[in-house]
Amino acid sequence: MRRNGVVLFAFFASIGMVWAQEQATPKDRLIVETLVRLKRFDVSGNEKWKGAVERYVRSQRGQDGYFELVEQFSVKAELPELLRLVETDPSSAQSAKSVQLIFRLGEEKELSRILSSSPKKKANAIITLIGFVKTPAAQKLLDRHKALLAPATTTGKAAPALLSTPEDIEALATRTGNPKRGKVVFQKFCFACHKAGDLGIDFGPGLSEIGDKLPKSELLLAIVKPNAGISFDYEGWTIETKQGSFLAGIVNESAEELTVRMAGGVSQKVKQTDIAKRTKMTASLMPEGLHLAMSESELVDLVEFLSVLKKK
Repeated sequence: MRRNGVVLFAFFASIGMVWAQEQATPKDRLIVETLVRLKRFDVSGNEKWKGAVERYVRSQRGQDGYFELVEQFSVKAELPELLRLVETDPSSAQSAKSVQLIFRLGEEKELSRILSSSPKKKANAIITLIGFVKTPAAQKLLDRHKALLAPATTTGKAAPALLSTPEDIEALATRTGNPKRGKVVFQKFCFACHKAGDLGIDFGPGLSEIGDKLPKSELLLAIVKPNAGISFDYEGWTIETKQGSFLAGIVNESAEELTVRMAGGVSQKVKQTDIAKRTKMTASLMPEGLHLAMSESELVDLVEFLSVLKKK
Protein backbone atom coordinates (compact mmCIF):
# COMPACT_ATOMS: atom_id res chain seq x y z
CA MET A 1 0.00 0.00 0.00
CA ARG A 2 2.79 2.39 0.94
CA ARG A 3 4.55 1.69 -2.36
CA ASN A 4 1.33 2.35 -4.30
CA GLY A 5 0.82 5.55 -2.31
CA VAL A 6 4.33 6.74 -3.17
CA VAL A 7 3.73 5.97 -6.84
CA LEU A 8 0.42 7.83 -6.81
CA PHE A 9 1.97 10.78 -4.97
CA ALA A 10 4.78 10.96 -7.53
CA PHE A 11 2.27 10.69 -10.38
CA PHE A 12 0.05 13.53 -9.12
CA ALA A 13 3.10 15.62 -8.18
CA SER A 14 4.37 15.32 -11.75
CA ILE A 15 0.96 16.40 -13.06
CA GLY A 16 1.06 19.36 -10.70
CA MET A 17 4.49 20.39 -11.97
CA VAL A 18 3.35 20.19 -15.60
CA TRP A 19 0.16 22.10 -14.75
CA ALA A 20 2.14 24.82 -12.98
CA GLN A 21 4.45 25.15 -15.97
CA GLU A 22 1.46 25.52 -18.30
CA GLN A 23 -0.27 28.31 -16.37
CA ALA A 24 -0.18 31.86 -17.73
CA THR A 25 2.03 34.21 -15.74
CA PRO A 26 1.91 38.01 -15.37
CA LYS A 27 4.90 38.07 -17.71
CA ASP A 28 2.91 36.15 -20.33
CA ARG A 29 0.17 38.73 -20.09
CA LEU A 30 2.66 41.58 -20.45
CA ILE A 31 4.17 39.96 -23.56
CA VAL A 32 0.75 39.51 -25.16
CA GLU A 33 -0.39 43.05 -24.35
CA THR A 34 2.87 44.43 -25.79
CA LEU A 35 2.51 42.36 -28.97
CA VAL A 36 -1.08 43.55 -29.41
CA ARG A 37 -0.03 47.20 -29.06
CA LEU A 38 2.78 46.65 -31.55
CA LYS A 39 0.49 44.66 -33.86
CA ARG A 40 3.02 41.83 -33.90
CA PHE A 41 0.67 38.88 -34.39
CA ASP A 42 3.01 36.46 -36.18
CA VAL A 43 4.89 34.79 -33.33
CA SER A 44 5.73 31.56 -35.17
CA GLY A 45 9.41 32.49 -35.36
CA ASN A 46 9.84 33.16 -31.64
CA GLU A 47 9.23 30.21 -29.32
CA LYS A 48 9.22 32.44 -26.22
CA TRP A 49 6.49 34.68 -27.61
CA LYS A 50 4.57 31.72 -29.01
CA GLY A 51 4.56 29.93 -25.65
CA ALA A 52 3.48 33.09 -23.81
CA VAL A 53 0.63 33.67 -26.27
CA GLU A 54 -0.59 30.07 -26.10
CA ARG A 55 -0.56 30.03 -22.28
CA TYR A 56 -2.27 33.38 -21.99
CA VAL A 57 -4.93 32.59 -24.60
CA ARG A 58 -5.67 29.28 -22.87
CA SER A 59 -6.17 31.17 -19.60
CA GLN A 60 -8.78 33.37 -21.32
CA ARG A 61 -11.14 30.56 -22.32
CA GLY A 62 -14.69 31.60 -21.55
CA GLN A 63 -13.68 35.25 -21.14
CA ASP A 64 -14.44 38.28 -23.30
CA GLY A 65 -11.74 38.65 -25.90
CA TYR A 66 -10.78 34.96 -26.07
CA PHE A 67 -11.89 34.47 -29.69
CA GLU A 68 -10.28 37.74 -30.80
CA LEU A 69 -6.93 36.61 -29.38
CA VAL A 70 -7.18 33.22 -31.08
CA GLU A 71 -7.82 34.96 -34.39
CA GLN A 72 -5.22 37.72 -34.03
CA PHE A 73 -2.41 35.30 -33.24
CA SER A 74 -3.76 32.33 -35.28
CA VAL A 75 -3.43 30.10 -32.20
CA LYS A 76 -3.81 26.64 -33.70
CA ALA A 77 -3.11 25.14 -30.27
CA GLU A 78 -6.69 26.15 -29.39
CA LEU A 79 -8.18 24.00 -32.16
CA PRO A 80 -9.18 21.17 -29.74
CA GLU A 81 -11.05 23.71 -27.58
CA LEU A 82 -12.83 25.22 -30.58
CA LEU A 83 -13.87 21.76 -31.73
CA ARG A 84 -15.04 20.90 -28.22
CA LEU A 85 -17.29 23.97 -28.16
CA VAL A 86 -18.80 23.02 -31.52
CA GLU A 87 -19.43 19.42 -30.52
CA THR A 88 -20.81 20.28 -27.08
CA ASP A 89 -23.54 22.67 -28.24
CA PRO A 90 -23.74 23.61 -31.93
CA SER A 91 -26.58 26.06 -31.19
CA SER A 92 -24.51 28.33 -28.94
CA ALA A 93 -22.92 31.67 -29.81
CA GLN A 94 -19.53 30.23 -28.86
CA SER A 95 -19.98 27.45 -31.41
CA ALA A 96 -20.86 29.93 -34.16
CA LYS A 97 -17.66 31.88 -33.54
CA SER A 98 -15.64 28.67 -33.17
CA VAL A 99 -16.75 27.46 -36.61
CA GLN A 100 -15.71 30.77 -38.16
CA LEU A 101 -12.31 30.57 -36.47
CA ILE A 102 -11.73 26.97 -37.53
CA PHE A 103 -12.06 28.08 -41.16
CA ARG A 104 -9.73 31.02 -40.61
CA LEU A 105 -7.15 28.68 -39.11
CA GLY A 106 -7.45 26.51 -42.22
CA GLU A 107 -8.55 23.47 -40.20
CA GLU A 108 -11.94 22.82 -41.80
CA LYS A 109 -10.94 19.20 -42.34
CA GLU A 110 -11.57 18.75 -38.62
CA LEU A 111 -15.14 19.98 -39.08
CA SER A 112 -15.51 17.41 -41.86
CA ARG A 113 -14.39 14.73 -39.42
CA ILE A 114 -16.95 15.87 -36.83
CA LEU A 115 -19.73 15.88 -39.42
CA SER A 116 -18.88 12.34 -40.44
CA SER A 117 -18.96 11.04 -36.87
CA SER A 118 -21.81 13.07 -35.34
CA PRO A 119 -25.45 12.02 -35.00
CA LYS A 120 -27.65 13.46 -37.75
CA LYS A 121 -29.26 16.18 -35.60
CA LYS A 122 -25.92 17.47 -34.38
CA ALA A 123 -24.41 17.27 -37.87
CA ASN A 124 -27.34 19.29 -39.25
CA ALA A 125 -26.83 21.95 -36.58
CA ILE A 126 -23.13 22.21 -37.49
CA ILE A 127 -24.00 22.37 -41.20
CA THR A 128 -26.25 25.34 -40.36
CA LEU A 129 -23.34 27.16 -38.70
CA ILE A 130 -21.08 26.45 -41.67
CA GLY A 131 -23.77 27.92 -43.93
CA PHE A 132 -23.31 31.29 -42.21
CA VAL A 133 -19.58 31.49 -42.95
CA LYS A 134 -20.05 32.38 -46.65
CA THR A 135 -16.48 31.72 -47.84
CA PRO A 136 -15.26 29.51 -50.73
CA ALA A 137 -13.83 26.98 -48.25
CA ALA A 138 -17.15 26.80 -46.39
CA GLN A 139 -19.10 26.33 -49.60
CA LYS A 140 -16.72 23.55 -50.65
CA LEU A 141 -17.31 21.76 -47.35
CA LEU A 142 -21.08 22.22 -47.64
CA ASP A 143 -21.02 20.79 -51.16
CA ARG A 144 -19.03 17.81 -49.92
CA HIS A 145 -21.60 17.11 -47.25
CA LYS A 146 -24.74 18.12 -49.11
CA ALA A 147 -26.07 14.60 -48.58
CA LEU A 148 -26.62 15.62 -44.95
CA LEU A 149 -29.19 18.15 -46.14
CA ALA A 150 -30.82 15.92 -48.73
CA PRO A 151 -34.38 14.81 -47.99
CA ALA A 152 -34.63 11.59 -46.07
CA THR A 153 -36.33 8.60 -47.65
CA THR A 154 -38.48 7.99 -44.59
CA THR A 155 -42.20 8.61 -44.68
CA GLY A 156 -44.86 9.55 -42.16
CA LYS A 157 -44.45 11.91 -39.26
CA ALA A 158 -40.64 12.05 -39.43
CA ALA A 159 -40.53 12.85 -43.16
CA PRO A 160 -38.70 16.08 -44.03
CA ALA A 161 -40.68 19.12 -45.11
CA LEU A 162 -40.09 19.28 -48.87
CA LEU A 163 -42.39 22.23 -49.69
CA SER A 164 -41.39 22.56 -53.32
CA THR A 165 -44.48 24.53 -54.45
CA PRO A 166 -46.65 27.38 -53.12
CA GLU A 167 -49.45 24.86 -52.78
CA ASP A 168 -47.29 22.77 -50.43
CA ILE A 169 -46.72 25.81 -48.23
CA GLU A 170 -50.39 26.78 -48.16
CA ALA A 171 -51.39 23.23 -47.23
CA LEU A 172 -48.87 23.05 -44.40
CA ALA A 173 -49.98 26.48 -43.14
CA THR A 174 -53.45 25.09 -42.39
CA ARG A 175 -52.07 22.62 -39.87
CA THR A 176 -51.98 23.32 -36.15
CA GLY A 177 -48.76 22.58 -34.29
CA ASN A 178 -47.65 22.47 -30.69
CA PRO A 179 -46.03 25.78 -29.62
CA LYS A 180 -44.21 24.16 -26.68
CA ARG A 181 -42.53 21.68 -29.01
CA GLY A 182 -41.98 24.53 -31.47
CA LYS A 183 -40.06 26.42 -28.81
CA VAL A 184 -37.65 23.49 -28.59
CA VAL A 185 -37.25 23.52 -32.39
CA PHE A 186 -36.56 27.27 -32.25
CA GLN A 187 -33.82 26.71 -29.67
CA LYS A 188 -32.29 24.05 -31.88
CA PHE A 189 -32.34 25.78 -35.27
CA CYS A 190 -32.99 29.53 -34.81
CA PHE A 191 -31.45 30.44 -31.46
CA ALA A 192 -28.04 31.53 -32.81
CA CYS A 193 -29.46 34.25 -35.08
CA HIS A 194 -32.88 35.41 -33.90
CA LYS A 195 -34.28 36.75 -30.66
CA ALA A 196 -37.81 35.79 -29.62
CA GLY A 197 -38.74 37.28 -26.25
CA ASP A 198 -36.02 36.26 -23.82
CA LEU A 199 -34.77 33.46 -26.10
CA GLY A 200 -32.05 33.66 -28.70
CA ILE A 201 -29.38 36.05 -29.93
CA ASP A 202 -29.99 39.45 -31.50
CA PHE A 203 -28.43 39.05 -34.96
CA GLY A 204 -31.11 38.66 -37.62
CA PRO A 205 -34.58 40.25 -37.60
CA GLY A 206 -36.29 40.14 -34.20
CA LEU A 207 -39.17 37.69 -33.86
CA SER A 208 -40.68 38.71 -30.51
CA GLU A 209 -43.89 40.03 -32.16
CA ILE A 210 -43.68 38.21 -35.50
CA GLY A 211 -47.10 36.59 -34.95
CA ASP A 212 -48.69 40.04 -35.29
CA LYS A 213 -46.92 40.70 -38.59
CA LEU A 214 -47.01 37.53 -40.67
CA PRO A 215 -49.57 34.74 -41.18
CA LYS A 216 -48.41 31.14 -41.02
CA SER A 217 -48.04 30.87 -44.81
CA GLU A 218 -45.59 33.79 -44.89
CA LEU A 219 -43.71 32.48 -41.87
CA LEU A 220 -43.24 29.22 -43.75
CA LEU A 221 -42.14 31.06 -46.88
CA ALA A 222 -39.54 33.05 -44.89
CA ILE A 223 -38.09 29.80 -43.54
CA VAL A 224 -38.20 27.79 -46.76
CA LYS A 225 -37.15 30.56 -49.17
CA PRO A 226 -35.08 33.08 -47.18
CA ASN A 227 -33.83 34.70 -50.40
CA ALA A 228 -37.36 35.70 -51.41
CA GLY A 229 -37.17 38.81 -49.23
CA ILE A 230 -34.23 40.19 -47.24
CA SER A 231 -35.17 42.63 -44.48
CA PHE A 232 -33.84 46.17 -44.76
CA ASP A 233 -30.71 46.72 -42.63
CA TYR A 234 -30.07 42.95 -42.57
CA GLU A 235 -28.27 42.66 -45.90
CA GLY A 236 -25.13 40.57 -45.67
CA TRP A 237 -21.60 41.51 -46.69
CA THR A 238 -18.40 39.56 -47.11
CA ILE A 239 -15.23 41.35 -46.04
CA GLU A 240 -11.75 40.22 -47.05
CA THR A 241 -8.92 41.82 -45.10
CA LYS A 242 -5.39 42.52 -46.25
CA GLN A 243 -4.27 39.91 -43.69
CA GLY A 244 -6.25 37.24 -45.58
CA SER A 245 -9.21 36.87 -43.20
CA PHE A 246 -12.80 36.52 -44.42
CA LEU A 247 -15.74 37.90 -42.46
CA ALA A 248 -19.40 37.54 -43.32
CA GLY A 249 -22.21 39.38 -41.60
CA ILE A 250 -24.14 42.61 -41.18
CA VAL A 251 -22.03 45.75 -41.43
CA ASN A 252 -22.16 49.02 -39.53
CA GLU A 253 -19.47 51.50 -40.41
CA SER A 254 -17.83 54.78 -39.55
CA ALA A 255 -15.15 56.73 -41.39
CA GLU A 256 -12.42 54.79 -39.55
CA GLU A 257 -13.74 51.23 -39.20
CA LEU A 258 -16.36 48.61 -39.90
CA THR A 259 -18.16 46.56 -37.28
CA VAL A 260 -19.17 43.19 -38.69
CA ARG A 261 -21.94 41.43 -36.74
CA MET A 262 -21.82 37.69 -37.36
CA ALA A 263 -24.05 34.73 -36.61
CA GLY A 264 -24.00 33.86 -32.94
CA GLY A 265 -24.02 37.48 -31.81
CA VAL A 266 -20.27 37.97 -32.27
CA SER A 267 -18.99 41.33 -33.56
CA GLN A 268 -15.59 42.21 -34.95
CA LYS A 269 -14.14 45.60 -35.82
CA VAL A 270 -12.01 46.07 -38.93
CA LYS A 271 -10.16 49.26 -39.79
CA GLN A 272 -11.11 50.72 -43.16
CA THR A 273 -7.44 50.71 -44.10
CA ASP A 274 -7.22 46.93 -43.50
CA ILE A 275 -10.00 46.06 -45.96
CA ALA A 276 -8.89 44.47 -49.22
CA LYS A 277 -12.34 43.79 -50.64
CA ARG A 278 -15.98 44.06 -49.62
CA THR A 279 -18.89 42.48 -51.47
CA LYS A 280 -22.62 42.76 -50.87
CA MET A 281 -24.28 39.35 -50.78
CA THR A 282 -27.03 38.65 -53.26
CA ALA A 283 -28.42 35.92 -51.02
CA SER A 284 -29.73 36.01 -47.47
CA LEU A 285 -27.40 35.32 -44.56
CA MET A 286 -29.90 32.64 -43.58
CA PRO A 287 -28.86 29.51 -45.49
CA GLU A 288 -31.23 27.83 -47.92
CA GLY A 289 -32.39 24.34 -47.03
CA LEU A 290 -32.56 24.83 -43.27
CA HIS A 291 -36.06 23.31 -43.23
CA LEU A 292 -34.69 20.08 -44.70
CA ALA A 293 -32.93 19.44 -41.40
CA MET A 294 -36.35 19.34 -39.70
CA SER A 295 -39.15 16.85 -39.92
CA GLU A 296 -42.44 18.12 -41.27
CA SER A 297 -43.98 17.99 -37.80
CA GLU A 298 -41.06 19.99 -36.35
CA LEU A 299 -41.59 22.70 -38.96
CA VAL A 300 -45.31 22.86 -38.18
CA ASP A 301 -44.52 23.16 -34.46
CA LEU A 302 -41.93 25.89 -35.12
CA VAL A 303 -44.41 27.95 -37.15
CA GLU A 304 -47.02 27.52 -34.44
CA PHE A 305 -44.55 28.83 -31.84
CA LEU A 306 -43.70 31.83 -34.02
CA SER A 307 -47.37 32.56 -34.75
CA VAL A 308 -48.16 33.00 -31.02
CA LEU A 309 -45.35 35.51 -30.52
CA LYS A 310 -47.42 38.68 -30.29
CA LYS A 311 -47.35 42.05 -28.57
CA LYS A 312 -48.45 41.75 -24.98
